[in-house]
Amino acid sequence: MTSGAEKATKRAGRGIGLALAAVLLLTAFRFSLPQEAYAYSAVLYTYTVKVESGYLALRNGQSYDKKNEIGELYTGETVVACPTASEKNGYWYVYSPKLRKLGYVNASYLTYKGVYVDGDILYAKVKTGYLALRKAKKYEQSNEIGKLYTGDPVILLDDTDASYWTVYAPTISKAGFVNKDYLVGYSSSASYAEPSVPAVIDSTSYAEWYWPSSSSDYLNFHMEVTNVSRTKTVVAFDTIFYAEDVYGDKIYGDRTVYRLTTEKTILPGETVYSDYAALPNRNRIRRVYAAVTKAKLSDGTVCEYSSIPISAYGHWDVK
Repeated sequence: MTSGAEKATKRAGRGIGLALAAVLLLTAFRFSLPQEAYAYSAVLYTYTVKVESGYLALRNGQSYDKKNEIGELYTGETVVACPTASEKNGYWYVYSPKLRKLGYVNASYLTYKGVYVDGDILYAKVKTGYLALRKAKKYEQSNEIGKLYTGDPVILLDDTDASYWTVYAPTISKAGFVNKDYLVGYSSSASYAEPSVPAVIDSTSYAEWYWPSSSSDYLNFHMEVTNVSRTKTVVAFDTIFYAEDVYGDKIYGDRTVYRLTTEKTILPGETVYSDYAALPNRNRIRRVYAAVTKAKLSDGTVCEYSSIPISAYGHWDVK
């Protein structure tokens, strides 16, 4: 350990519960946090491609291989991140509106753009059984990759096919194709609902921690917070956080949590860093949990959780 300031960064693990990972980079880690109105977060995020030359390959596998290329993406083009539980090797699962294809891309060549606002939120509706999420646009038992039951939401990515639409299912964190005849609520004006707590530590958030000196007993860190509202401006937000040791026990006890208020303006779709927070006993810390608990809007309205669901917490490991 150096005698001066030492920084460390890491990608966060997902929160517990049915949180949407609207993806899952460089100086940070990622969280997932749903709005209070749902048991998941019906929000995805868009990214812009940036390459020095040539193109960014869209692939059907998570590795650099000429044989797995299924499309070409160029600087300035946009993709929608569709997080799953299986991303690895720095590759993200995305949807390309230009190519109308799902696939993997090297996330090092993506730049955060904003909230995905073009996709309606639809709902599965079946008389019995389930609506199959498929990996191909055809009815076949072998291509099922997920099950959606009546009332389960999906985020619409492409509705140009006559029978099968491309969707992202936040409750199972998968993207694929479903028979459009079993979806309801196809209205952009009717399907969108403003989140009750618009400031979130979501799956695209970065966080950074550092140790001021070798003698410091504190883990200092700050994290990105995103305003996922389409119309409301956040001017302040509260976060809550706590730590666990290597055994999974809360270091400060069940009743001790730390809180932080940050006064920063976040326009709809924008992301800012919180103020720095500090946790003691840094050498015992192996995992930190965090969630946004309250947001103040520009009109003076205060939005907050009456009780914070466990799915609202994101976490990252400290090694």
